[in-house]
Amino acid sequence: MTEKHSPHERWAPGSGRDNDEVRAGREEARLAFELGNAVRQRRIALGLTQTQLAERAGLTQPALSRLEAGGPTPTIGVLDRLAHALGARLKVEFTDAA
Repeated sequence: MTEKHSPHERWAPGSGRDNDEVRAGREEARLAFELGNAVRQRRIALGLTQTQLAERAGLTQPALSRLEAGGPTPTIGVLDRLAHALGARLKVEFTDAA
């Protein structure tokens, strides 16, 4: 008789599945959240609504909302348009891993 497990149990900490792929997914989600938060903070500091910034950057308001919420990572082109719309310069760099 085989033992049945919940589909979520396989990703539970200590289940042996907390591997590099899971850690990479967590890191990607953290970076997406930080990126969205940076855009939102800059937009608010400039007194812009999501609609206003989206129009300036050639995006839809729902797309900007998803980005600010930590949704899928945008392309470099989208990030460059956002930077320009925010009166900023896009800077991408590689740093030593901590």
